[in-house]
Formats: sequence, structure tokens, C-alpha cells
Amino acid sequence: MTEPGTGSDLQGVRTTARRDGDHWVINGSKTFITNGWHADLVIVVTKTDVNAGAKGVSLIIVDEGTPGFRKGKRLKKVGLKSQDTSELFFDDVRVPADNLLGKEGEGFIYLMQKLPWERLQIAITAHASAQAAID
Repeated sequence: MTEPGTGSDLQGVRTTARRDGDHWVINGSKTFITNGWHADLVIVVTKTDVNAGAKGVSLIIVDEGTPGFRKGKRLKKVGLKSQDTSELFFDDVRVPADNLLGKEGEGFIYLMQKLPWERLQIAITAHASAQAAID
């Protein structure tokens, strides 16, 4: 979900998806994507309605190898080297309309329901790592 210039501000998402018949056409980029380099598919946070704020956020699945989808450079970071972090680019990526995850415009809600659990897991991992270093 993280994008250049907007960070993880879900209402500031600039990656767009517009409906074209039985497909979505996705344009934009992501950065600091955990396991993005090795992913066979990604769930892309997009704006399907740029005028609807949080209600315009949708989640769309993109498979590796889809024309227009490319992985950028692997980003260097301190620690967690077993987990890659990369850039992802979407240039007129066409995916079937059925690749919409859940309902159109409800991506923000889905993320707000699940992100606290992810952040809790990250905090627990950090705490356990710090405790192991002290011990």
C-alpha cells in the first residue's frame, strides 16, 4: 500500500484502477513492499473512485507476469534481510474484473480491520528480538 510521496496514508493513494469492460486497468507505483520481489501475486491498494476519499479505495489482485506489471529494484534496509523489500510498478496493467478483492470501494474498511493485527505482530516480533538480544 505504501507509495512514493504518500507513505502508508490510505486516503492519499495515487495508484488508480479504472473499469474498462470486463477488466480493471491499473496505473501507479508502490514502494517499500515487503516480499514484493518474490511475490507470485500482489494485492494492490488502488483508487477506483478518485473523488470518493476513503470510499474510493479498492483492493485488486495482480499476478506476476501480467503485462505492464514490473518489479523495481530491491531496496536495502537495516536488518530483516531474509525479507525482501522492493518497488512495484503498474503501467496500464489489465486484470479481469473478477480480480477485485471484496467489494469496490470497501478496501479502506478491509485494511482498517486487518492492519492493527499486522502492526501487533510487528510489535511482538520487535519485543521478542530485543528480549533475545538482552538475554
